Amino acid sequence: MSLPAKTEKRKQSNLEEVLEFCALLGRSMILNGANVERVQLATERICHSYGVQDLSLYILSTYISIGGRDSEGRYAQRQVNIPPAGINLNRLKRLNRLSYTITSARPAPERLKKMLAEAEKISDYPDWAILLAQMGGMVSLCLIFGGTWREIPPVLIVTALIHYLLLGFEKLAIDRIIANSIVMFIAASCALGLTMTGIGGAVPVIIITVSMLVIPGIPLVNSVRNLLCGNEQNGILQLFKVTIETLALGMGIYIAVALFVRNSVDDSAVVETLQNPWLLILVSFTASVSFGVVFRIPPKDLIWAGIGGVITRIVLILIGFTGANRLVLTTSGALAASLYAEFMATVRKDPSTYFVYPSIVPLIPGDLFYYSLIGIYITDRAMFEWYGVNCLLTLLGMSIGFVLSFTIAHYIRKFRHKRFVLKSFVKEDENESV
Repeated sequence: MSLPAKTEKRKQSNLEEVLEFCALLGRSMILNGANVERVQLATERICHSYGVQDLSLYILSTYISIGGRDSEGRYAQRQVNIPPAGINLNRLKRLNRLSYTITSARPAPERLKKMLAEAEKISDYPDWAILLAQMGGMVSLCLIFGGTWREIPPVLIVTALIHYLLLGFEKLAIDRIIANSIVMFIAASCALGLTMTGIGGAVPVIIITVSMLVIPGIPLVNSVRNLLCGNEQNGILQLFKVTIETLALGMGIYIAVALFVRNSVDDSAVVETLQNPWLLILVSFTASVSFGVVFRIPPKDLIWAGIGGVITRIVLILIGFTGANRLVLTTSGALAASLYAEFMATVRKDPSTYFVYPSIVPLIPGDLFYYSLIGIYITDRAMFEWYGVNCLLTLLGMSIGFVLSFTIAHYIRKFRHKRFVLKSFVKEDENESV
């Protein structure tokens, strides 16, 4: 009995190629830092340009499903899973521009995958450059949190330790929740050990500073944005995940403090943050530029990252002079950062996340989060309540500021998208009549 001949691979239809491309493009955009709203608009724009009808989209930060019908009545569907990944704003910018290029040029569907592969090829920073940028950002934040030259050496040592620990856990594919606990336990223990040997000064400043490498601030921004801009399911899932990751981070710090502080150093003393406005502006610039490198922003655009941090800091300083409470202060800073990002996104035709991520670095409440944990450890209810409430007010203020800006931009994009769709249908009708 002869074996059956090997069947040839079926050639995909134009509809299948378009849907598969949109699914792969959406996955790559989310992997590199895009929010769900951005992916949804890009997908709708591309599908409408290719005449896809009855479009069905289901997009989460971990899963994408796209279905539709072509002009001949044939249906197709594509799904992809999205693994955890980091942020690469340079690649995200290229992918975003690719979506606009395809919408306007409408190349042959069989070319789409090749164009996507070309857009994903970018020149990246070497690992040593990322490490130096992390060190520069941590030194800047150390100064913001009231550190001196005594805290800088241990901050640099612990930053390098966290960098290589995270790389190792990433290669081992260890869950981020477990990784956060282990990394911050080792980092906090190392900081305490260095202080015990005479290297370093204020332990709170060191731990607060280095925890900024692990705190999931960017996912928090995306979760709030999705939650309040119409993507409630994805926002709730992301917010839950961010909360668990943050609690895991806090648990690592808590265990290290519980094991080593009692017989070594009084970690309950609160260190005042930097007050000199000019120095605050300078270190905010360097911190945002450093995190711009960590987020893979190209060297030519790092100045815009620094300017975003400066704008946010100036607003915080000016509003602070009025004696405003924490909620008003943080809302104003977040609104300034997001408005700057939306303006730059409109002018440069880039995603707003390209500018907003480095701009919000001065807002992340690492010190408030840390002292809330210390209040629990030393059973100081007043300390826990004061710092805990202010930490929550800071996060709430960030959310309100982002929502005010993002909501305006969201509906402006929706309006522009509807105009685009109407124009495309009018153009098709005119062509058919001719």
